[in-house]
Amino acid sequence: MKDTAKRFISPYFDPSLDLRVQAFHLLAFAGMAAGVITALSALFTHAGAANIVLNLIGTGIGLGCFIFARRTNNYRAGFVIAVVLTFIILFPLLFFSAGGYRSGMPGFFIFALMFTAIMLEGKTRAVFLALEFALYTACFLAAYHFPDSVNRFATELDYMLDVLTGGAVAGFLLLTVVTLYMRIYDSRQKRLDELDKLKTEFLQNISHELKTPLTVIINYALDTLSELQKEPLNVPEMEFDQGRIRSEGERLKRMVSQLLDVTAIESGAMKIRREPLSLAALLSRAADAIFNALRESGTRLVLEIPGDLPDIPADADAIEQVLLNLLSNAARHTAKGVITMSLSAGGGFQTVRVSDDGEGMAPEVREQVFLRYIERASGVTGRSGMGLFICKKLIAAHGGEIGLESEPGKGTAVWFRLPIHNSQCTMHN
Repeated sequence: MKDTAKRFISPYFDPSLDLRVQAFHLLAFAGMAAGVITALSALFTHAGAANIVLNLIGTGIGLGCFIFARRTNNYRAGFVIAVVLTFIILFPLLFFSAGGYRSGMPGFFIFALMFTAIMLEGKTRAVFLALEFALYTACFLAAYHFPDSVNRFATELDYMLDVLTGGAVAGFLLLTVVTLYMRIYDSRQKRLDELDKLKTEFLQNISHELKTPLTVIINYALDTLSELQKEPLNVPEMEFDQGRIRSEGERLKRMVSQLLDVTAIESGAMKIRREPLSLAALLSRAADAIFNALRESGTRLVLEIPGDLPDIPADADAIEQVLLNLLSNAARHTAKGVITMSLSAGGGFQTVRVSDDGEGMAPEVREQVFLRYIERASGVTGRSGMGLFICKKLIAAHGGEIGLESEPGKGTAVWFRLPIHNSQCTMHN
């Protein structure tokens, strides 16, 4: 029973949900429970049929607002409807229907003001708070000057029971709200601390990665300057130096481009344009782009591409970026080996697989490769953690999947698959 209740309740108070959404769920559940409890209490305090009906109406309002917000996903409208129906209309009626300011309703007035401050924001919050405060003050004044407007309890015991019941329910609701706020605050503070740590590690990683190609560029530039002072000029040596400078410059350019891509992804600025795309043609084009670099390193590229696959809806630039990233990674960690790039179809998807027989990855590195940052404590070099993170986001934006298999000394295989038919997925953080 306890596990069943937990499974039912936990989705509505998941830490990933917005604070106001969690607070709204709390108000809905609490409103339903409070309506039933106070209706039962009214039976013992002889508050009358009108009070019982109003409390049951409160239960219905809580249920109705909950269903409306969940089905429409318009929680802002749900907030306003709940505040108007419950705090502005229902609470004053309950105040006069049983006991007035000698009942438990003043506690609910305090709860209403607090919850309005949480649920709403900006000018809307200021307007409703001022309206509620003025309304509740008017209720007190009217009950004082026109005592006959209040449905009185028969005995002092009835007053005491209503105050105890109302105070207990309102106090419980206030305590629950404060507890919810503290839990969310602690969770978010912990997450902020984790993000701060990750960003520090990221800057350390990037500094290290940028330092290496910059050092190589400086050293080879100095070597070229030294060669220019000699007679006769050693042209092959200088061409070699310039080739290394160009190679490291391209590496720097790639890293800066990845940084910009990460920024675009996280800000939601990167958009996906779906047009008919031949993955077979794109794989051939990517192979041509990296062929010379592989030949110079002594690495062989094998293509396994069927010739009869249809076009799929995808962003050619985004998928080409993924392919070139995977091929560059494979080339960087494969010395005089074989890289295989294959394409297949099945299950409503077309699947690309880029595998190599290079150095492979240790398990602790393999677990991190699709994260935004890779810890330098893993001992891996040449990985900033951005490339595969970007690939994962781009593939996910197409409604596809990406995965990796690797063992130390046995190579690495990265695969991704894209839906054959148009997907409604878009870039998300």
